[in-house]
Amino acid sequence: MTIDINGLAVDYIDQGQGPTILLLHGWAAPIEAYRRIIDKLSVKYRVLVPQMPGSGKTPEPPAPMTIEDYVSFTAAFCRAVGVEECILMGHSNGGRVILSLLARQDPPVRCKKVVLVDSAGVLPKRPASYYVKVYSYKLARRLANNRLTRPLFGGVYESMRQKRGSADYRNASEVMKKTLVNLVNLDLTPLMPQVRQNVLLIWGDQDQDTPLWAGKTMEEKLPESGLAVIQNAGHFPFADNWPQFSAVLDAFL
Repeated sequence: MTIDINGLAVDYIDQGQGPTILLLHGWAAPIEAYRRIIDKLSVKYRVLVPQMPGSGKTPEPPAPMTIEDYVSFTAAFCRAVGVEECILMGHSNGGRVILSLLARQDPPVRCKKVVLVDSAGVLPKRPASYYVKVYSYKLARRLANNRLTRPLFGGVYESMRQKRGSADYRNASEVMKKTLVNLVNLDLTPLMPQVRQNVLLIWGDQDQDTPLWAGKTMEEKLPESGLAVIQNAGHFPFADNWPQFSAVLDAFL
């Protein structure tokens, strides 16, 4: 299904009947990757899953997005499909959007329950070597852009540029690269005490993208939260250990 949101033809899933669950996917993940969750929940709920701009079948935004743009997009989608109250569920970057949305003084939807799955929102712990690489890259870029030093450092900078960043960053377009930069350095922990909903945190114990310690940090910061750890699972615990993931979800909902 598609719907016009701010001039973009947004792909989305609307499945089932009953109380509404709004599911926000992770960075660049196609909404069909959540099919098992959607099929399970739609037996008792109306499950809405919008494909965010620049991922799946939804076109890229005309300019890089900020977290506020994602919150505004989510609010516009809810208005378009007639949702005023729902259970919110977010995976990875979708969790980051939900945390930002709920920390608003006037959230665009009413919500009592939240499920965050391996959510983003806590800054990663970075070793000193990370900052050495960052400053080396910035120095190489400056030298490559200087007319006098470009012949010596242009190739060095280009090689560093090709290797820089995560696979998500390297595979993204320029608009989405700038969007990713706008998101990954956000620290949402100061906002978390403002979130008063009941929050279930589901985390894979082997997650390397948003490690388990980040989930424990969220449990400390979110006043009404509990952490369920999925065994032998990574960043997509619903794919790695569906029986435990499904049972935890049932117990909460």
